[in-house]
Amino acid sequence: MQIMNVTFKDVAKLANVSTQTVSRVTNGSPNVAEDTREKVNAAIKQLGYIPNKGAQLLGRAKSKMIGLVTGELLLHGASMVANGIRKQSSELGYGTSLSVVSEHSMDKVTDALNDLKAQRIEFIILNIPLNKEESEMLVEQYPGIHFVFVDVPPSAKVNAVYAANYDGAVKAAEYMVLTQRKRFLFITGPNESSASELRVQAWKDVLKKHPDIEIIDQLEGDWQARSGYARTHEALCDGCSFDCVMVGSDQMALGVLRALSEFNLSVPQQVSVIGFDDTFDSAYFYPPLTTIKQDFLTIGKRAVSLAVNMENQDVTEAHHETIKTEIIERKTVQPYQQTQNNKTQIRELLKQAEQLLGE
Repeated sequence: MQIMNVTFKDVAKLANVSTQTVSRVTNGSPNVAEDTREKVNAAIKQLGYIPNKGAQLLGRAKSKMIGLVTGELLLHGASMVANGIRKQSSELGYGTSLSVVSEHSMDKVTDALNDLKAQRIEFIILNIPLNKEESEMLVEQYPGIHFVFVDVPPSAKVNAVYAANYDGAVKAAEYMVLTQRKRFLFITGPNESSASELRVQAWKDVLKKHPDIEIIDQLEGDWQARSGYARTHEALCDGCSFDCVMVGSDQMALGVLRALSEFNLSVPQQVSVIGFDDTFDSAYFYPPLTTIKQDFLTIGKRAVSLAVNMENQDVTEAHHETIKTEIIERKTVQPYQQTQNNKTQIRELLKQAEQLLGE
């Protein structure tokens, strides 16, 4: 028999093992009994079999890529986290492969993961809203992949990196309380987002300590400016009276400012507004937006580092890392001014007085 015609099957037949066992031996797998390994090596030597090194390298190759499953990149936060992931991946010698999931659908998430897995990617970061059960199910369903999540609840037993959403929102609410605002409107992010849920819970936890403060309404947005505009417009058309708007993101706050302007409500004199994120543009809103800063770039970079380090460590418990937030004071918040904010009430009293005099 000529050497060039010897195949895996010939070696397997002579050694009386499966072709899979021959493959494991030639690839140096430790999961082979020593006596079996000796039989296979003896058969290889007897037959003069030369393993295909190209196929071996292909079979053992690991992708030098970091996978990212993200929401729409038109959102400032999503694009900045992706940029942090790209930068840190490059520094570590990895490329990035991106898949956008534009709606909360587990079928679409698994499709994206299967596509990344087919590229032999072992490190995947998910910057999409997932609940505890969904995130833990994915870790169990894909045991060969090192996952890091960006928008999951703190109770999820998965590896995660995210902003200190609750602490940041506490800072925002306490800041508003100090300005003596009394009637609060909430414009939140999507209900399925843990980040949004934590911010809303923090607002409520602070305000419930002050019985004289009223939450006028809580309306759900989608992180984008148009939803901030639409929800605020609806509230005003419904006759809601408020002197403060807590907004779940700066992009939504931009829409809030436009709606207030269209109703001739001055910011911050009549209505104070505070956002969350500190986007690049928020300093150039009119008025410049007071907001809570979160460091998206650091979130992305830390997510990559955590994912890669998972391969080299014996991780037995889920690791959560929070990135600090801070308040950025600009021009959309000021202390309540009795004379300024009572103009509407004074006008109403004057109308009533005129009617009484007319009678």
